Order: sequence, then C-alpha cells, then structure tokens
Amino acid sequence: MKLLLLADSETERRNIVGMLGNIDYIQLAGDFIDEEPIWELLQHSSADILLMGSGMNGQRYAFVEKVSAQYPHTDIIMMEDELLEVTMHNALFVGAKDVLIKPIDPEKLMNAIYRIQQLKNKQVPSLQKKIKKSERGQVYTVFSTKGGVGKTFVAINLATSLLKEPEKRVVLVDLDLDFGNAALALNLYPKFTISDIVDDIRNIDSDLIESYLIPHESGIKVLPANLQQEMNEFINAEHIRIILEALRESFDYVIVDMPARFLETILPALALADTLLVITTPEISSVRNIKALLVTLKDLNFPQSKIKIILNKADRRGEITQKDVEVTLNKKVDASIAFDYRKVVSSLNRGVPLVNEYPKNVVSKNIEKMRLRLVEGESLDV
Repeated sequence: MKLLLLADSETERRNIVGMLGNIDYIQLAGDFIDEEPIWELLQHSSADILLMGSGMNGQRYAFVEKVSAQYPHTDIIMMEDELLEVTMHNALFVGAKDVLIKPIDPEKLMNAIYRIQQLKNKQVPSLQKKIKKSERGQVYTVFSTKGGVGKTFVAINLATSLLKEPEKRVVLVDLDLDFGNAALALNLYPKFTISDIVDDIRNIDSDLIESYLIPHESGIKVLPANLQQEMNEFINAEHIRIILEALRESFDYVIVDMPARFLETILPALALADTLLVITTPEISSVRNIKALLVTLKDLNFPQSKIKIILNKADRRGEITQKDVEVTLNKKVDASIAFDYRKVVSSLNRGVPLVNEYPKNVVSKNIEKMRLRLVEGESLDV
C-alpha cells in the first residue's frame, strides 16, 4: 500500500518514518511537513493512505476535506493531540477514516493501516459491479432533532422518487435503531435487520450485504432497524461506517433515515453524507430545535454546503410562514413540502409511497421537484 505522510513537525516526521519502516506492506511514497508537495504528489499519482496531523488548532481540516473530496480512494488517518469528542467529530466530518492520538503508538498505527488494507481488499470485487468504484453512490442523510416532523415519510418518498432516474438503484437504511419504523411504513416484515449484518460484519462486502436487504414492491431495497432494542448495544460506529461504505459501492443512492437525536453510533451517517437533509415543520418547537442543531453542526465543522433545509408540512395560510422559518434559522429554506394529512397518513398506514400512488398530489410534486434538484446538484429552492 502506498502511503503519504504529512507530519506536524520535523521530529514527528522522523519518528513516524521509523515506525513505517517496520511495516512490510507499506511503501512510503513521500513524507513532508508542508501540504503543497503532498497535493502535487496526489495530482500525479495515486495513494492508498494519507497519514497526517491536524496542524496548529486544527488548521489542516480544510486540507483533509479537500483531499477527501478530490481523491476519495485515498483513505485518511488523522493524528490528533488530544482524545476529545469534538476532535473525533471534526476529523470524521472532514473525511478521515480513523484517528490516532499522539504520541503515536507503533502497534496502534499498524492496526489502523491494517484495518484500511482489509477494507480495501474486500472492496476489490466491486470494480466489476453495476456501479464503478469511481462512481460511488450518493448518500442522502435525512435528519432532525425533533420527532414527528416526517423524516421517515420524506426518506421513503425521496427514495422511491429517485427510482425515476434511468437504471438507478436505491437503498433505504433505517438508522433510527431504537424506534425505527421505515419497514412498518412500507408494510414490510423484516426477515433480516441491521444486527444480522453486524453479526457477519467481518465478511461483509457489497455482494453479501445485498442478501440482507428487503425488496419493496416500489423497487427500492430496505435495510430495517432492529426489532428488539437490546440488540443495539452490539452495534458501534465502525459497523455503521462499514455498512454504508459497502452500500454506496453498489447502489446509486443511499437514503439514511436517522433518529431524532445525536448518537455516537450513527455519526458515520453524518460524516459520509453527500447531502444532509434537515427536516423541520412550521412549529416553534421544531424550528428552535433545528436552530440549535445548526449551531451544533457548525461547532463540529460540518460542511455547511452539504446542509439543505427542508420545510415539511408547509402551509401558506399557517401562522408560521417559510419566511419566518428562514429569519429564525438565518438560513434559506431549500425545499418546501406541502401537507395532505389524509393521503399522507393513508400511504404510511398501507405501506404505499405517496409519490407512487398519487403522483399528481401537491406533496408528490414537491418531492419530485426536490428529487430533480438533488440529482442536478443545484439549489433545491422549490
């Protein structure tokens, strides 16, 4: 494996070069303390791993995000000074695969590199799949810190709407591990759940994981949450990362339905998100919760360009308008979805996505517009 080293100091560079010399399967392709020569090497040749420090006060996070976006096949291992929750979040959100704490322990460094090597070995067969490795699927994470705002409804109907893209494959992942009801809302009885995949996590690749997915008559595949909450204690963040990485290797779109709170276990769904759909409704409690969420995401250095505000259950005649929401959040509403209580509840109760059964309904039209904007990569503004 070809590795590039970007150290924070000359002393650190020499120490780590010495450690890497003891790892037989590593080819050190370059070791520096400046970003520029690293960037030049990446432009002219590929690298499997970039091992790098975060710099003074985390000044190199922007460089990590740049590398992660431009060279997604180069896995990044960050070296941090302290083991802090915010440090881990910052590293994951900008695209790091692993984090090591200084002073670097040689055994932990070897283990981190070995884990990445193992994951890459499992991904080799996916080069022959329906989706090329260079065209990995888009991850749309649907999130809110307020329950009852319609996350699952939006996730299901967005997933189904995305099937209108020619020859595209879509998977819906229910990561509301404690109270997930995506399968129920699609009238599915899960034969397998996420815990079954975790039990087989050492063997998981994009072929095997499909055998655990539940097909829905709409054409999407579904990975349900656990039926029993006690099974969730055996799931960790690394499991979730491996699962999502495997799914994006063979699906064009991965839609993630999140719980209404931050949990360490499901943070990879935020870190891997190409787009974070933040759902709110025109209610004071909901908008205030989203305002706090946006502050938290900013503090965690989550890329603001990935955040899209979705106003669900919008009512132009209501007391709280879209303009009120935008003023309170100090952020533009990217998409507005109307609310038809009778038809929405009926579709969820019967397990039939609204966009399929009532394509001319105003709610379906709003979701269709949102889908088109997402695919085209433009402002949603619908």
